[in-house]
Amino acid sequence: MPTATQSSKRMASERTLAKKQDATSVRVRPSKVDPATARPFTLDQELEPFGNWTSDTVWVPPKDQSTEMAETMLRRSGLLTPKDKSWAAVVDEHRNQFTQVREIELTKASIRLPKGKLFVTVTDQKNFDTITDEIPSCVQTRLDEFLAGPGKQRGVKVYYLKPLCIEVDDELVFTSREDLMAAVTKIREEVFTEYRRLYLFRKPKQVLTELANATLAVPRAVANFAVKRRQKAIDAYQAKLEFNRRKTALRAAKTHNKFRTDGCTFNQMLALTNPLDRLDVVQQYGIENQLSKMKRDQLIRMAAGHVPWFVALSLGVSYLTYISVTFVPPVLVCDPAFVAEMPGSKGQLLKIGHFDDVAGVRHVEI
Repeated sequence: MPTATQSSKRMASERTLAKKQDATSVRVRPSKVDPATARPFTLDQELEPFGNWTSDTVWVPPKDQSTEMAETMLRRSGLLTPKDKSWAAVVDEHRNQFTQVREIELTKASIRLPKGKLFVTVTDQKNFDTITDEIPSCVQTRLDEFLAGPGKQRGVKVYYLKPLCIEVDDELVFTSREDLMAAVTKIREEVFTEYRRLYLFRKPKQVLTELANATLAVPRAVANFAVKRRQKAIDAYQAKLEFNRRKTALRAAKTHNKFRTDGCTFNQMLALTNPLDRLDVVQQYGIENQLSKMKRDQLIRMAAGHVPWFVALSLGVSYLTYISVTFVPPVLVCDPAFVAEMPGSKGQLLKIGHFDDVAGVRHVEI
């Protein structure tokens, strides 16, 4: 007969064995992936849809180069050559100077871009070295990873997109198709006018050019008014800095005359200080107002009196009405994005990186 001690030991052993069996039965074993059938993970599996192409490319000719393009037409076509063929020759020779514009439809709102259709400028991958915008480090890293991975596939296209819009107060005003085509038509007619002038050795003012200039006179005046308002703010700030410079020079001259026997005039002391540089004034204005580098660059262009070609050439009635009511100077916005078009995607664009500065804070989507 087993003793009580032996019975208790046997029961304890049985309970321990039962616990081990229960633990073994509920253990989750890691799954094994067969490399022969498994699909490797790639970066493009992370990329989200950004939008879809909804139009073909519109090649917008450069401004103020009518003479060069007209000379190309003189070399490659005659007076009786159809306009379409003559213009095709110009586009073919000056393609690198044209701005590539396409319409996309965003699948969802992104930072400040609304869901829907809008026109964007397109920079191909081969021209990425011409980008002057400041690219966030995380977006640059994301782009480099994509180009080193899925971007090496045959047929992959990578673009840098910037919407055709300006910021008025806190709202974005986008360029419409009518405004865009009006800009292209206006520049094209200017080229043909210059071509006829060169061909006939005379300098006439074409009716179409006069009509276009008269039509855009009021919008151009409103845009110039907005630019001048921005310049006045910079002028006032520069006057403030100049006053402080002169006050410092006067104080230094008085101090010199107080402790030295030889005299020192205010003009002599003022000559020792450097005159104010316009670029430095704008930079300091941006720093004191805590503007981002992108906004400071935009302010420099605005203070210099430059407006984008799609504003100078294609100010629509809706924009004219809005800016006439608000009288708020427009600020150029970028809101750019790097996107990829994969082979067989039927025009779908995948978002590599999208960024924008909103109220001095940089927002990034990757």
